[in-house]
Amino acid sequence: MTLFRPSYLKEGPGIEKDAKPKEGLALFFEILGREFWQVLKLNLLFLACALPLFTFGAARCALSRCTMNMVRDKPNDVWADFRRQFKQDFGRNLGFGLAELFCIGVLLLVCGAPAVRQSPLLLGAVLMGAVFGGLFFGYLWPMASSMELPTRAMVKNALILPLACLQHSLPALAVGAVLLGLSLWLFPLSLPLVLFIPFGLSSFVMSFAAWSDIKRLIVRKNNNGGNET
Repeated sequence: MTLFRPSYLKEGPGIEKDAKPKEGLALFFEILGREFWQVLKLNLLFLACALPLFTFGAARCALSRCTMNMVRDKPNDVWADFRRQFKQDFGRNLGFGLAELFCIGVLLLVCGAPAVRQSPLLLGAVLMGAVFGGLFFGYLWPMASSMELPTRAMVKNALILPLACLQHSLPALAVGAVLLGLSLWLFPLSLPLVLFIPFGLSSFVMSFAAWSDIKRLIVRKNNNGGNET
């Protein structure tokens, strides 16, 4: 059975000696094309492990670990990497996961309130809060899964970094919002999509955006003493 066979076992076409390293969208689509089937498998694995709500944080961190390995061009085995990260720092990730679920729950309740629907000002404030929360957790999980940082430094960086790098974080968040929004809007017709695409691909997109900023502002400058894992 080859479902969870590591993608790095397959021999690629190789790289020309004088080829210029790809960057930006060219690099994004190159990695995505190479890892696409791994992303589909990862989405299914995440859903299976996140269904019990108390394991959501561990599954979320494991999902991010796998996509961070992909965008950092590290050899990856979806099954082994996911399982290893799922067990690591379970208590901390439980707290992060419950915090994210709480924010999602509050957002849904507030958006459903008649007063908010009838007030453009309140609705705008709620949407701004949702964007800020999405950016925070979008950068928190990549750091939690791939950096050796104290929790306080990790939270501080997740608050500041996406706001300092809106040119990367906002487009990545928008892609994830569109994927998840379409999945919910078209459900249950979108069930095949939900099983294989939105969570894995959203994590891949956000990991790609976050890693470029983490590498430039945290790893290279090493402001908080963090190291890659």
